[in-house]
Amino acid sequence: MHQEYEKATSADIKEALRDGKISDQEYSEMKQRYTSCLEAAGITVTKYDFDGAGLHPPSSLTSDQAHNVETKCSDQSGEYPIAYFYVQMRANPSHKDMAQAVVDCFKRKGLVGPNYGLKDYRAGDLPSSDHETVNSCSADPDGRLGG
Repeated sequence: MHQEYEKATSADIKEALRDGKISDQEYSEMKQRYTSCLEAAGITVTKYDFDGAGLHPPSSLTSDQAHNVETKCSDQSGEYPIAYFYVQMRANPSHKDMAQAVVDCFKRKGLVGPNYGLKDYRAGDLPSSDHETVNSCSADPDGRLGG
């Protein structure tokens, strides 16, 4: 987090990262800055939570333009790194290697068979049958965020 603090150019972002913890209020303020920036560019935000955002750009924006707007809004609001650290602090408070927890989650959710293991996961062999559940397991394998 220290590196992100040093790179931050906004006082709001620096303040959120200063103590090494992201509070609910700091996360909420970042989320408001991020969604306001997107909406000012005409991008509708239908969802924003621990496993992603539902963004719907107007037809007047190309996909490259929408991507550029999203990147700009993320940078200006501190969406990354604030959201990343907020989720990590809650989903993985002990800072353990989460790979085995992700594999176990895939198995609990029935996405992979009993022979699937760390080697498969680390090789990039991810289940493709249920993208939403794969994302949920990847972001919050122990279900600490309610996923």
